[in-house]
Amino acid sequence: MMMRSIMGLFARSPFHALQNLSEKVKECAEQIPLLFDAFYEGDYQRVRAVSERISHLEHEADVVKNRARDELPRTLFMPVDRRDFLDVLSSLDAIADCAEDVGVLFTLREMEAHDELIEPLRSLVRRVMATVEAACELAALTEGLASSGFSGASAQRALELIDELGRLEHQADIVQDDLARRLFSIEDEIKPGSLFVWNKIFNKLGDMANHAERMGNRLRLFLAR
Repeated sequence: MMMRSIMGLFARSPFHALQNLSEKVKECAEQIPLLFDAFYEGDYQRVRAVSERISHLEHEADVVKNRARDELPRTLFMPVDRRDFLDVLSSLDAIADCAEDVGVLFTLREMEAHDELIEPLRSLVRRVMATVEAACELAALTEGLASSGFSGASAQRALELIDELGRLEHQADIVQDDLARRLFSIEDEIKPGSLFVWNKIFNKLGDMANHAERMGNRLRLFLAR
């Protein structure tokens, strides 16, 4: 009876829940390039449809996150600090939140495409997506990491991914800063409302990469203990 009670503490792996969340967050974030493709093509009906899809997937990510929080062990039997684990969950979920914000911003008004912005925008989206994909790959490793006691070859791979996250996020920052300069260099040609929305879109894209890097930094704490 005592053994059954103890085993019940480990019945649901919190790291399995984290992996489930990463899959849903990745599915949500992968809609962002589709959103921009629709915008470049001037297809605002498809822009709105993709935006609705992002909101639906973000809600599903919230459901997974909340379930993971509810099922998190409240005992001493956690291989990592509970607060750090919750921060990892929140940082990962925040990527989907920012993706939803980008989708909503595109539906506030029909944004004008400006030639000076299109190529750097494409570059920013590529770099943000590379950062998010690295974060989701890292999250997918956590269950195996926990099984190995956060050591060995899997831990080395995780550290490499965390370092890669930092590099990718920095590259996204550089492109975002350049994009902001380009935007304000043509501000006289842009309606004030569009200028505001574009700046918000750039910031929310950058935040996706920021949250991905933050998640990696929190996971580094697991490996340092």
